[in-house]
Amino acid sequence: MLEVKQLYKSFGKEEVLKGIDFRVDKGEAVAVLGPSGSGKTTLLRCISFLERVNGGEIIFDGLHHDMSHISKKMIRQIRMQMGFVFQSFNLFRNMTALHNVTIGLTAARKMPKGEAEQIAWEMLRKVGLEERAGYYPDQLSGGQQQRVAIARAIAANPKVILFDEPTSALDPELTGEVLDVMKKLADEGTTMVVVTHEMGFAREAADRVVFMEDGVIVEEAPSGEFFQNPQKERSVQFLRRVLGTAK
Repeated sequence: MLEVKQLYKSFGKEEVLKGIDFRVDKGEAVAVLGPSGSGKTTLLRCISFLERVNGGEIIFDGLHHDMSHISKKMIRQIRMQMGFVFQSFNLFRNMTALHNVTIGLTAARKMPKGEAEQIAWEMLRKVGLEERAGYYPDQLSGGQQQRVAIARAIAANPKVILFDEPTSALDPELTGEVLDVMKKLADEGTTMVVVTHEMGFAREAADRVVFMEDGVIVEEAPSGEFFQNPQKERSVQFLRRVLGTAK
C-alpha cells in the first residue's frame, strides 16, 4: 500500500531522518514508537508531503515517485488518498461538527452538499457523535473534537490514515474515548500509521511496531513480539522506562 525508501530530511544542518525505509501494508495498523525528538512526526509529515524531503522514494498504491522531485499535481493526487489526524484537532472554530466533516468533501472533492452531509452523518455516527453534529468545537470536549477530526479523516474513504499523537493534547480521562474509536478502525482493517506514546494501543491494536530513535528505525516487529521479546538493547531500555519492564 505505502512504502518509502531511503528517506532523508534535514532542517538546516540538523539531519532528522537518516535514510528511513518504511512500509505499511493494506489493512495493517502500524504503531510508530520512540522518544521525543526521534523523528516520528517528521516521518509522517514527509510521507504526507507536509514537509519537503531532501531525498527518498515513495511507492504509493503501486506507483513509484522521487519524493524530492515530485510534481505538485501528483502530491495533490496522493494527498487525496490519505487522511491525517493531527495532535491539535485542527478544526474550524466557526463551523459545526457536521460542517467540519463535510467541508473537505465539498471544497476539495467537489462533492454535492447533500451527498457530503449524508456521509458526514454516517461518520459522526461511527465515532459516536451523531448527537453533537450541530455543536461547535468550543462546545465539545477535547476528546469529542478529536473524534470529529477522525470522522473528517475517514469521510473521504482514504487508502491510509496517518495519526500524529492523536491523544497527546487530551486530558487522561478523555484519551480512552479516542483510542476506542481508533481500535475499532484497526479491527475493521483500516490501513493506519499511528505515532503514539500509548503503549496499550500499540500492544493491543497495532499489527506491527516500528521503534525509532535519532532519525533511524532501531527495530520493527509484530506488536506481540516487540513487547514480549524486544531484540535491540535500546528497545529494551525504552520499554523499561515507559512500562517499568522489558516485557
